Amino acid sequence: SFFLNLQQILVDGCFNGDCHPGNILLLGVEEGKPQLGLIDYGQVKTITKEERLQFCKIIIALADDDKENTVSLLKEAGFKSQKMDPEHIYKFAKVSYDEDNEELLEGKHIQVYMEHLHDNDPVDHIPQQYIMASRASILLRGLGHAVHQSRSVAKAWRSIAEKVLKEEGLL
Repeated sequence: SFFLNLQQILVDGCFNGDCHPGNILLLGVEEGKPQLGLIDYGQVKTITKEERLQFCKIIIALADDDKENTVSLLKEAGFKSQKMDPEHIYKFAKVSYDEDNEELLEGKHIQVYMEHLHDNDPVDHIPQQYIMASRASILLRGLGHAVHQSRSVAKAWRSIAEKVLKEEGLL
């Protein structure tokens, strides 16, 4: 599901924003041909080509740990907060689209940490599609944590993001 959502968001432009473990089934085990089965597409969202290309750039900037570029790209995408504090914008992007670990979250639960960021620099606007991409990223990382497979979404998705941008002549 981790790479399927990647394909859906960055390449197809239509993705399931509700990819929690209850909507992922393991099928075909008895027949010796295990496959993932995905159900409940009630949270399907579309993302325009322009939004996908911008998201690809955000993913690459996060994978590079490029704070300045990540913040700039989020602003270009339409992110607005009351203070527009670059450090808070970067942390928001890191947790929303890339990874969560004890150091990054300052020892807090992800929800408490996001509320902490919001309390310090309230978010006024995030394009809807990026909200759902964040939800998918967080849900998939939660599944990874449950099976002790924590990872950076940006690093895992980087090669596809680069491929998409190269195909468009943007890299």
